[in-house]
Amino acid sequence: MKFIVSYLTILLVSLAGICNAEITGRVVDAETGKPVEGAVVLVQWTMTKGVPGMTHHEVHKIIEMETPQNGKIAIPKTFSPLINKPEIVIFKEGYIAWRSDIIYPGWQKRKDLSDFLVIKMEKFKEEFSRYEHYGFLTHGIIGASSEMTPKFSKIANNELIKALREKK
Repeated sequence: MKFIVSYLTILLVSLAGICNAEITGRVVDAETGKPVEGAVVLVQWTMTKGVPGMTHHEVHKIIEMETPQNGKIAIPKTFSPLINKPEIVIFKEGYIAWRSDIIYPGWQKRKDLSDFLVIKMEKFKEEFSRYEHYGFLTHGIIGASSEMTPKFSKIANNELIKALREKK
């Protein structure tokens, strides 16, 4: 009996260690270093389902928030070892979207993540494609809907309208 209790205790501690920790940070303007107020932050946790070679992702949890005047964000912990790392997208009109997985332009894999982030939002440059930026903004976000994420849905729709105007 003691062995089983010891084993279960070790197992629980191990599982707790692989759960996602709280992510905190600050969203700032890349040029000025001043906080960016009103940026929409979307966080999506997914679970991988299926059998090897035939997997898909399902939304476990999705939240959105806006950055306050000081630009600080706190993304809550998740307690399931079965979920994937969260996908984080931060966007404000006039800026390039920031993502936790890839970088725009170029779509390079992001490697500079930690438990405390200083997220530097860069101004959108007119030589960039709005159409490509819309794809970047919404890439892999499967749980966003106007009911669950009204702020993100609104900014994504606005970016799509700009992208469609660009294509004409």
